[in-house]
Amino acid sequence: MWGIGSLLGALVPLLAVAGFAASVPEAVGTVRAFRSADRCTDGSSRTDCLHSKSATVRSTERTGGKSPKYEVRLDGPAGVPDEVDLGADEPLFKRLKPGDEVAVTMWRDYATALSRDGITQQSGDSPESEPEWQAGLAAVSLTLACYLLYLGVVLLARARRIAEHGPPYGFWFFGMCTLWAVIAVVPAGIAGAFASIGPGHEDRGWLVLVAVWAALLPGVYVGVQWHGRRRRRTARAKRLYGPRPT
Repeated sequence: MWGIGSLLGALVPLLAVAGFAASVPEAVGTVRAFRSADRCTDGSSRTDCLHSKSATVRSTERTGGKSPKYEVRLDGPAGVPDEVDLGADEPLFKRLKPGDEVAVTMWRDYATALSRDGITQQSGDSPESEPEWQAGLAAVSLTLACYLLYLGVVLLARARRIAEHGPPYGFWFFGMCTLWAVIAVVPAGIAGAFASIGPGHEDRGWLVLVAVWAALLPGVYVGVQWHGRRRRRTARAKRLYGPRPT
């Protein structure tokens, strides 16, 4: 039963892999369009060019500890979001107070910046890094799918042995490999984000992410293997000589 459940459960992350991977080209195209967008010059507010909408500050709030969010809550016309995260205290956030009128720079559905009295601060609301996010989520989903497939196959093929002797060592070993492979997506994503900076580099970020992540996987395997051997040696020494004196 558990084996069948694991195999069926693997279908969910496999479908997620397909969805995230398929969305990467569209995300790349969105970033490319955003980076090449100019200000609307004909007085209109078309979504494919940068334009401004007026809004009123309802409140501001700094939340979080080591990774704070600088949220500005807005009252504005249709299309202006209720909240915008400016990401830092400077140069505009600390000057804003309820009732202030601000200009919200819009591109499609993104509120990319706030301006007041000649001071502009960029927001975190932009399509930048979306290709890397999609590729990273695809890598995470693929890792989870592989582990669930492994669990399902082993549980079905060795059901009686597992019932008699307990789960095999591979459950722990490949489980730890899965955990660290997922964690490895974070530094790979950081490398991809830096690689995608600049016009014309929209395709580079997610490719670097995948390459760095794939390069880290052998290190993950070797590291977990080394830790497993050390863990077994410690357990064997404890059985032979008892626990270490404290």
